[in-house]
Amino acid sequence: MYRRVRNAVAEAYDPDPRAMVIVAMGSSFLLFSLLSYPDGSNPYYLFGLVVAVLSLVVSVAMLAVEKLR
Repeated sequence: MYRRVRNAVAEAYDPDPRAMVIVAMGSSFLLFSLLSYPDGSNPYYLFGLVVAVLSLVVSVAMLAVEKLR
């Protein structure tokens, strides 16, 4: 079952590892910039922080999955 789902997702969504590296580098730079001047009371700061962390985690996960193939 897991293999069938994984193959279906791989056929529908075939990511480019170079793009994931670019997203990981950009989101890590954004995360570093956001953590340099923290402002926890601003909702836009918190939104940017969540987006940066999620994009970094997803790009690293996608790179790990590509490495396992």
